[in-house]
Amino acid sequence: MSEPGSRPLAERADFSFGQLKKMRKTDEFSSVFRFRCVRAMAGIDFLAAPNGLNYARLGMIVPKKIIATAVARNRVKRLIRESFRLNQGELTGLDVVARIRSRADEARLIDALRLGLKQCGTCLTCHAKPNSQTSRADRL
Repeated sequence: MSEPGSRPLAERADFSFGQLKKMRKTDEFSSVFRFRCVRAMAGIDFLAAPNGLNYARLGMIVPKKIIATAVARNRVKRLIRESFRLNQGELTGLDVVARIRSRADEARLIDALRLGLKQCGTCLTCHAKPNSQTSRADRL
């Protein structure tokens, strides 16, 4: 039985981050890079592209050249995953790649993650082609 005031399991938001929501293959990353919808924030770029699925997926690029120690790289990846996990409801149907460009302190990175992921949702509307466009041959 569920507690009074709690929502049934089917109505709860899915905040999980499992294997399905991770981008791993080169082709998956390449399709996002080709789509060219980029949001640049303080020290981090967000690239997004539609994925044709009913859930969002995340890919991360955290270069050793920029963040030298494994502990620091893992911390950054953990922050990116957590921010994505909390905002994935707004990113449904998108592949998102977070690419670290420069070193930033943790507070700035968290703010950039929050704002950047919210802006990624606009990538679908920016690149959508209006259906009202007709070719020249259709107008003649």
